[in-house]
Amino acid sequence: MKKFITFFIILSLSLLVFSGNSINKSRTIALSVSSMNNGFFVGLEKGVRDRAEELQINYVLANANGSVMKQLSDIEDLITQNVDALIVNALDGDAIIPAVKKANKAGIPILFLDRGANSTGMTCFIETDNVAMGRMAGEYIVRKLIDRYGKPIGNIVELEGLQGVTPTRDRGKGFNEVIEKYPDINIIARQNADFDQEKALNVMQNILQANSKIDAVFGHNDDNTIGAMSAIEMSGRSKPIDDKEHIILVGIDGIAQALYAVRKEKIDVSITQTVLDMGKTAVDLAIDKLDGKFVPPHVYTDFFIVDKNNADDEKLWGNIIK
Repeated sequence: MKKFITFFIILSLSLLVFSGNSINKSRTIALSVSSMNNGFFVGLEKGVRDRAEELQINYVLANANGSVMKQLSDIEDLITQNVDALIVNALDGDAIIPAVKKANKAGIPILFLDRGANSTGMTCFIETDNVAMGRMAGEYIVRKLIDRYGKPIGNIVELEGLQGVTPTRDRGKGFNEVIEKYPDINIIARQNADFDQEKALNVMQNILQANSKIDAVFGHNDDNTIGAMSAIEMSGRSKPIDDKEHIILVGIDGIAQALYAVRKEKIDVSITQTVLDMGKTAVDLAIDKLDGKFVPPHVYTDFFIVDKNNADDEKLWGNIIK
């Protein structure tokens, strides 16, 4: 009797798995990604693609290539193709609103990944807590300044990301919430670098020429910080990380190039996001929605500081995607 019950349970579970895979094979999930010119977005796409393959779901990628108009056109095409669910990494939180409305009208779940829409209608927004990461960056810099001077004083540069996207807004918000608590810590320059290394290099070169005393730089992403690092090296103002004249460098994302710079002690820390997990989570939540399960409107994934002590960890996404 026990053997029969065990066999029945195994058979039932097998049928459920087979049924689930059969349903998934008939489903199509599409990812509209803002760009693939950055390791972070490559990581997001890999997370989505890997999970879709694991679940045997049809997967379509639409790369906007940095163009808002192309992203809107791509999403319209995907809606016309009647995909089952959309995952969107938005180029512009306002410009994407018409796409949200069209997906809602078509009854297609539309989940946002890393960058959201400035509107209602999102099925779910999956992101790292950007405000909290901004705070973490600010708190790290404050600690380093206290270590250096015995009290919270110093001059800071903030290199902002692309305007109009949620990470830029929220990282800046969290960072400045911390810095504003310390009247003797001054943000002497706050300029856009658009999450772009070359632009960050050029912006930082001008800032260095105009300011003889800079204690720290916070880049809204690693590309901003790497660009700043390059500018500092080119200016001849690069110092060993334990030197009092060293310009403290903090970035966000955990891309391979930043991890290398952390290992070489050229960048102090990168606050890494769990990028592959973000992509996988988006697919899982899309399937939950299609299965009629509850999907929360907002989901945060994990983040933590990477310094020279853990930069070699093979589990870091930046050490997986190079």
